[in-house]
Amino acid sequence: MDFFDINAGIGIFSKPTLYTKPEQLMKIMESYSIKKSIVYHSLSREISPIEGNEILLKEVKDYKNLIPSFVIFPENSGDIENFEEYIERSIKNGVKFFRIVYNTFRIPLSHYFYSGTFEIINKFKIPVIIDPTIPFKWEVDSGDWQSIRLICEKYNELPIIFTEFRTRYHIRIVIDFLKNYKNFFYDIGSCWNYRVVEKLVEIRNGENLCIGTNLPFSDPGQSIGMVVASDISENTKRKIAFENIEKILNKNE
Repeated sequence: MDFFDINAGIGIFSKPTLYTKPEQLMKIMESYSIKKSIVYHSLSREISPIEGNEILLKEVKDYKNLIPSFVIFPENSGDIENFEEYIERSIKNGVKFFRIVYNTFRIPLSHYFYSGTFEIINKFKIPVIIDPTIPFKWEVDSGDWQSIRLICEKYNELPIIFTEFRTRYHIRIVIDFLKNYKNFFYDIGSCWNYRVVEKLVEIRNGENLCIGTNLPFSDPGQSIGMVVASDISENTKRKIAFENIEKILNKNE
């Protein structure tokens, strides 16, 4: 079975990780049948998104199976002179996903919403990965669901992909979102609860589920095992493992 990983990083992080270079990530991907990965750069994730995003494009340009995702700050944050122009230029340079790591920079997700950030992104319909996780702190249940609800309701054609290190009690909120928002996608690698995949598949037959490994911080076997060991049909496993995200990617090409 092939996998499409929505959550992998490259670069040197503030603490040692499994790897730093794209070629090292590719070797891990090959070992686990991960055919494609949506990647971000460590500098973007921890310190400077604008600088890190540019480095990312240079680092992955020769790896067609590494799909670049840019970490973004809100509109009018002072980091980008013309936010809409930056988004448009990023897309022309091959960026297929945007990523918001609001807890890392202590900027509330609600500010992204009220500042008009999503208004601009929605023009281009480029999927947004929302990840509240702060690397190495590994807090659980840190999703800002009130803000995510506002985003899903107002921009209901924009794919919103939620991932975090671990969802535990908040999985009950995830169930509600999967039932009510067709544009909401959930990374099952975020939740290790007993028979959680089987429960989530009941909602939309797995159409809005995907898989993220949390590389280079985690062993990918944990996330991949959530698909492989689940008691669901092989057809549904393929959807979660690869097809759902591939469909989003193809829609925007």
